[in-house]
Amino acid sequence: MQLGTFENKKDIVFRLKLLLIRTRAGSDICDLILNETQDTVTILFRNGCKKNVNIACDSGIAIIQDVINAL
Repeated sequence: MQLGTFENKKDIVFRLKLLLIRTRAGSDICDLILNETQDTVTILFRNGCKKNVNIACDSGIAIIQDVINAL
């Protein structure tokens, strides 16, 4: 997949979820949800807790960094 001049936040969040749940740090993640305006990712944990991460104006790599930092 070639990103070109824009980055697909939905695809980045989906792929990041797949990677994180296979790690020790992300093993308690149930889901990553991108909101409709694509400025917040909600991390849902298996214990029912959730954490919102602001990704407004983030590049693809910044999305990854912000979500990982929130863990």
